[in-house]
Amino acid sequence: MGSSSYEVLVMQGGKWRIHAQFPASAREDAIDEAKMLESMPGLGGIKVVRDEFDSVSGMHKEHTVFKSKVATPQAASGARYDKYMQRAAQSKMDGMDFGDGALDGGGGGGGGRGSSGTGGGVLSGGMGVVVKLMLVLLFSIAISATLTGILSAFLPYKTLAGIHLYGQVRANVLMVSAIVFFLLSMLVSFKAFMARDQLDIDLPTPGIGRRGRKEGKGRAPSKSRVSAEQREQDIIDARNKRNAEDGLKELKEKQAKKSKKTEEERTIDELTAKEAALEKRKKKKKQNDEDEAPEAEEKPAQEKPVKEEPAPEEKEEKPEPEDDSQLTPAAQAQKTVLMGFFAESIRELPAERKKMDNYNRFGVNLFLAGATEALGGARNLDGQTISEILAESLSVMGLKPEHAAAFANRYEDYLLQDARYMQMFQAGRSTMSSYLGGDKSTVKNLDGHLHEWNKPKAPDDPEKEVVVMFTDIVGSTAMTHEKGNLAAQEVVRAHNQVVRDALAKTHGHEIKHTGDGIMASFEKVTDSLLCAQQMQFLIRLHNEQMPAIPLKVKVGINAGRVVVEESDLYGVTVQMAARIVDKSKEGRVLVSDTVYGMAKGGSWQFVKRGPFFLKGIDGPAFLHELVWDDKADITQIQAEAEAERPKLEQAYAAASGLPPSDQPK
Repeated sequence: MGSSSYEVLVMQGGKWRIHAQFPASAREDAIDEAKMLESMPGLGGIKVVRDEFDSVSGMHKEHTVFKSKVATPQAASGARYDKYMQRAAQSKMDGMDFGDGALDGGGGGGGGRGSSGTGGGVLSGGMGVVVKLMLVLLFSIAISATLTGILSAFLPYKTLAGIHLYGQVRANVLMVSAIVFFLLSMLVSFKAFMARDQLDIDLPTPGIGRRGRKEGKGRAPSKSRVSAEQREQDIIDARNKRNAEDGLKELKEKQAKKSKKTEEERTIDELTAKEAALEKRKKKKKQNDEDEAPEAEEKPAQEKPVKEEPAPEEKEEKPEPEDDSQLTPAAQAQKTVLMGFFAESIRELPAERKKMDNYNRFGVNLFLAGATEALGGARNLDGQTISEILAESLSVMGLKPEHAAAFANRYEDYLLQDARYMQMFQAGRSTMSSYLGGDKSTVKNLDGHLHEWNKPKAPDDPEKEVVVMFTDIVGSTAMTHEKGNLAAQEVVRAHNQVVRDALAKTHGHEIKHTGDGIMASFEKVTDSLLCAQQMQFLIRLHNEQMPAIPLKVKVGINAGRVVVEESDLYGVTVQMAARIVDKSKEGRVLVSDTVYGMAKGGSWQFVKRGPFFLKGIDGPAFLHELVWDDKADITQIQAEAEAERPKLEQAYAAASGLPPSDQPK
């Protein structure tokens, strides 16, 4: 005696699983069920087999009566999803009904699909899917906001590929970027969060239930089933072995590359480590310099003499070129001029002045930095060459090479920290300028400069060193008469917005509104130049978007000591900045010679303008125009400045009361 039934088998996780069983009389129902499953995702194959069980021998015989045409199991599952398929299959096996009573005809099975239950094969809980969708949405919004904020912080205020990244255009770029970030994060998050719900498919269980093949029931797997499963397992093992071999090969290649690092790469690593150590020493040096300054201020009141060291007079009088010098022959010649100038200056010092402590050595370094700036300007040297000449000169004086390089690269940061620092730097510039002009006696001035350098600073000094900027709207009065008060007021609003946006991004401080402009201050010269550049770019964008109400602004910048009182600034520096902006023109940024000297070592470009008559300055004053547009033709601007010079000389003669023949050429 025996029994027979039809089983619907599906391929999941590389193995055949029982999906449903039907009685012997429901052959067509089993085939229909198999055809319906062909549209289900995540299945590698579907077939219907007739299972005949011999109760006497305890053996099963199987015959395939239908097999679907879906992709092969390996192609359907794929190595990428094996672990998910296996987990899903195991989950369904745990919930299957393995009772044999239904197969034997008991238990209200009924034939066909119409009388079947679900058998635990319902889809995953709907609430879980909704929660995951909400998490995906919130996660995508957070990622999009974060990436958009980072993009806004690093997106430059410049013109890229003909697109001006300001105002509404910038807002549109950020909005589109936010949408793209959101969609990308949604796609990635959806795949990551929802993968299980797509793979863990609980298939509906028609028929009379599911039956597992328990070895305890005496059923032995057929030879064909064992051989097929063995082949599938062999394929999986071979793939895993191949992946392991590939990973081992890649690891060996990385180790080989690492072991074969060239001497050049090791040298670069060593240089990087040295740069990091040098930066650390720079910070320590700055702290020491700041600590030494107040100690020197209190020196006159101290009875204990400071430990003194002899100045390196002999070395400075007969500088010997170092073997490792990186200077070009032309730069080496200028270094020789600088060292000759400095040796003569030291020679003129009294004997007691030649013995210097660290504070006076720092002052002499600033003096030499100013002299190097003046020499570089007279010889048309670039900022990098000026720094190299200064660093090697300080090394010859006895300063450690790394300390000399650190000072040469960042001495500008000291100039606004204390008025005496700026005074000593300017003393070096003026002394070298006179020396190059033929006045050799000017080297005697170093003694007087060191005397001023050692005077204690008044404790209640209300003055400080700042950079002062003035902006002024060009043609505001004419626009009021031409287009009315409302249009003029719109121009003022646009000016205020542009200037304040630029100040906020460059660490500037608005001091007051002057009616047709704004007065602002900065702690660093580079911040003021960057602010002026961004203002002009924003003004250009405004004029392109609103040509009916054009905005025309000129800028003047000066640096020096000011008196701070009730949130306002007073002094000659402020007055000079106001006079400089008066000499500027539409779209032009003019800076004083002081600002030019402090910024020349950087990447900024300037064109000399003048001469101008400025009240409070003896003789003609020359200012410097900042070339704020990187795409501007500096050669053309220089030609315009040369063509403008005769007219300015006549204007200066008329303002100063001197005939044109008396003006310097």
